Amino acid sequence: MKTMNLPFGKKLEFTKLHSMNEKETINEFIKKLPSLLPNMDIEDISYEIPIDKKSYSHIMVKILTGNKKKNLLIEVKSNGEPRFVERSIYQLKNLTKIKKGIYPVFVAPYISERAREILKSENIGYIDLIGDAYLQFDSVLVDRISIAERKTERRLNRGIFASKATRILRAILNDPGKKWKNTELANICRMSPAGVYFVVNQLEDKGYVSRDEDKSIKLIDSKRLLKNWASNWTVEKSRSNAFFSFARSPEEIILKLAKAADELNLKYAFTGMAGASMVAPFVRYNDVWVYISGDLNEIVKKLDLRPTSSGANIRIFEPFDDGIFMDFREIRGINVVSNIQLFVDLFTYPGRGQEQAEKILEINSKEDDIS
Repeated sequence: MKTMNLPFGKKLEFTKLHSMNEKETINEFIKKLPSLLPNMDIEDISYEIPIDKKSYSHIMVKILTGNKKKNLLIEVKSNGEPRFVERSIYQLKNLTKIKKGIYPVFVAPYISERAREILKSENIGYIDLIGDAYLQFDSVLVDRISIAERKTERRLNRGIFASKATRILRAILNDPGKKWKNTELANICRMSPAGVYFVVNQLEDKGYVSRDEDKSIKLIDSKRLLKNWASNWTVEKSRSNAFFSFARSPEEIILKLAKAADELNLKYAFTGMAGASMVAPFVRYNDVWVYISGDLNEIVKKLDLRPTSSGANIRIFEPFDDGIFMDFREIRGINVVSNIQLFVDLFTYPGRGQEQAEKILEINSKEDDIS
């Protein structure tokens, strides 16, 4: 049997990948199929295959691998996020019940990490246009992640992890059991209703939230959302200022900074290991991290802080967005960021930051049922 002589597609630009409709996805998939399944002979490709009087498949691909033949039943979507995958799973499973001996495969321009996990758990194959693929039938196993996958995932996450969008993440993560209205989130996050709607739509596509019949928004996968946000976050988004203090200990620095900020009427909240020491001390630390909003000159002068490029024991961050201070609290007279903000700041903290972050998550899970 001969492999079909189909032209290879060019490398897709991210903007094209993100905006393809189903017809374009089908055409690009057919063009790239030989390179997407390089070790299989493609014997035939058919379109709009009727399965019964009411059902059809987008594409049926007949392949030969070794001396074995298999029919791949392909469902094509323009979006590979969990919400769209879950709809296709129902369709594919029904079709495979009607027509025996076929293997169901989901195809999209890009299939997100969570969507791939869902498909695998349902024993459904997948192929996307950047080269990710999973097929398992008979004695065949294809399990491939493209080198472009992580970069693509980060780009597709930009919308929900953008500066103002993270206000929505803080709100829903700080109250994970609450059902939200769009206007309520807009008011709390000081955003436009349209902006909130756009971000929530993306969160729903990715399977982080769901909407009830009354359109209320409910967080359904808090731990995955929090960890994905933390992986895409850096405290360096805020302007960092490194100083050396002659105070004898981190605890003394915290007390002096808090007192001076209060006297100068500066908005502040401790984070990093210093903040964690007030909530769930677990790891020893030497440097103090604090967010301060306002003119830093007076507090630097008042505490005789010395700017330094090495050996700093204080880092003052000027928040890039006021959402940093959402749900901060006062603990023993000291302002500390929320546990959610502590977690994301600690997650990429040098050394044992992730260990301390997990300790914060453990405390938060008990208090707020983040699971």
